[in-house]
Amino acid sequence: MSPRCVPCNRPFDTYAPSFDCNDCDRSFDSGEALQQHLRDSPAHQQLRDSRTYQQDTETPLDAFFRSFQTFDYDPSLSLATSYIKLQRHEGWRRGSPASDDAWNRYQDALQSELHMWYGAENNLTAWHALCRAIGVEPLPKTCEQCEEAVRRTHANTVDLIEWGRRNSEEKVQTFSDVAELRVYTKETGKIFRNTFDQEDSNVVLRHLLRKIF
Repeated sequence: MSPRCVPCNRPFDTYAPSFDCNDCDRSFDSGEALQQHLRDSPAHQQLRDSRTYQQDTETPLDAFFRSFQTFDYDPSLSLATSYIKLQRHEGWRRGSPASDDAWNRYQDALQSELHMWYGAENNLTAWHALCRAIGVEPLPKTCEQCEEAVRRTHANTVDLIEWGRRNSEEKVQTFSDVAELRVYTKETGKIFRNTFDQEDSNVVLRHLLRKIF
């Protein structure tokens, strides 16, 4: 017989893992959903804007760069610039095992951070995050209206991640077609490796991801 909670008289094995916001007394099914709530809820605006919060919150990309203990990581720099500096610092040669391993870890961190800012759930909160990033105003009231508003918009995924990291009020640069986006991506080195399964991934994420190469 499974052990039971005495006050509730419920077996412990019926409980599913939850991620709680103690300030709002709400629970979420995943850490990504909780992060999305903390980012988008007006109740947390003052906390998000505080210097202490911005300094103490470590994201997957921060963890990646800080895993190289002798590397002087500056979070205020762009991600592409930080990675180039890291390559030079470590002296990696293109195609070497160390370089390939670091690139894969960097792309994994980008993917985790994309989920953190935009991809926890297919809901209005996720759509509104994308709409704010590309400057859609006023925010549509339904997921369908959001999808229609961003349907023809093209933006660099790394730029979108950096927008989330910086809580910027300025919108992300957008492009009229994939060809323009491809040129920009190659020139800036802001490359995101799209490994999402198009059938399984969040519909919001599918609007962020374009075939560049």
